[in-house]
Amino acid sequence: MNWRRTLFLGLGVFLTQLFLSELMTIRGIRPDFLLIFVMYMAMQKGSPTGVVTGFVIGFLEDLLSAGSLFGLASLTKSLSGFLLGRLHGRYPRMSPVVFHVAWVSIVLIHFFLYIYVRFQSVYNSSKFEFWVTWLFTVIYTLVFVGIVQVIVPLHRIQPEE
Repeated sequence: MNWRRTLFLGLGVFLTQLFLSELMTIRGIRPDFLLIFVMYMAMQKGSPTGVVTGFVIGFLEDLLSAGSLFGLASLTKSLSGFLLGRLHGRYPRMSPVVFHVAWVSIVLIHFFLYIYVRFQSVYNSSKFEFWVTWLFTVIYTLVFVGIVQVIVPLHRIQPEE
C-alpha cells in the first residue's frame, strides 16, 4: 500500500470516526474506528509505523476533543500501535489462538488505560459502572473489528517490508 492510499484511507477512517461514531453513540459509548485503523496499519507495516500512525491519529483525535486530557489518545494509540506492530508477520509462526489472544489483549489494555484516565471520577465513585463502561466500549469496538475481519482478516494481512 503506497503512502497516498494510506493517507486517504486514514483520512476516510478519521472522518468516519468524526461523523458516524457520533450517530452510533449508545449511552455515551462509541466504537473506536481509529484504533481499528491503527491495528491494521501496525500489523501490516510493523511497530515504527504503528507508533507513528497511532500518534498522528491520536493527536488529531485530541485536537478535536474538548477537555483537559490532551495527549491521552496519542499516548494510548501510540502504545497500542507499538504493541500491535510486534505481531507484524508473526501469524505463520504463532498458534492462531495465541495470535488472536495477543491482539485482543492489546485492545483490552488500550481501552483500560484510556477509560481509566478519562473516567477516573467514575472509577472512584462506582467501580461497577467503570467496569461496565470499559466492557461495553471493548465489545462495541470488537464488533466492528469482527465486521472488518470479514472483509480483511487479520491473519491474511501481508506484511510490507
